[in-house]
Amino acid sequence: MVNLFKLLGLPDPNKTISRTVKKNLGSANPGPTTKSRAIFHDLGDVLWSERTERLTPLPNRNVIYLKPDDYQRIQLDGIENELARGNMLLVDISSLSHMPAQRDICRRKVENLGERMDIPVFSLNENDSLLMVPGLGMRVDKQKHRLGMKDLEDYLLE
Repeated sequence: MVNLFKLLGLPDPNKTISRTVKKNLGSANPGPTTKSRAIFHDLGDVLWSERTERLTPLPNRNVIYLKPDDYQRIQLDGIENELARGNMLLVDISSLSHMPAQRDICRRKVENLGERMDIPVFSLNENDSLLMVPGLGMRVDKQKHRLGMKDLEDYLLE
């Protein structure tokens, strides 16, 4: 006679279940074991973070964030030097939303700076209250809306 439980792949309730002793399968830690250290590298190890720290160059560019002072003016003195060094300028005139004339004056001042240095000024939001002026050597992709360095332009276009 065919055992219906065996046919369906179920355990037979008529047979006694023998308990087997489980072997030590190791810890639940997914990290490398002593056997696998010869094959795999633990990238969380201090050795690897020290190596990547040495290989990663320190940043040499800054993002300059400007907003109106107490008299609702944008101070752009010396910004030309910072843009020539490759630093990016972000001008936030959103605090002047209740003063449209003063907001327009500040926007024109930033646009004149861009014209003097032959750098385009980009608006980062719909109401033109956040303006960006890229520094020397920065690349702005107008189709994909990406920022980058001019040195990496050939690499990114491939």
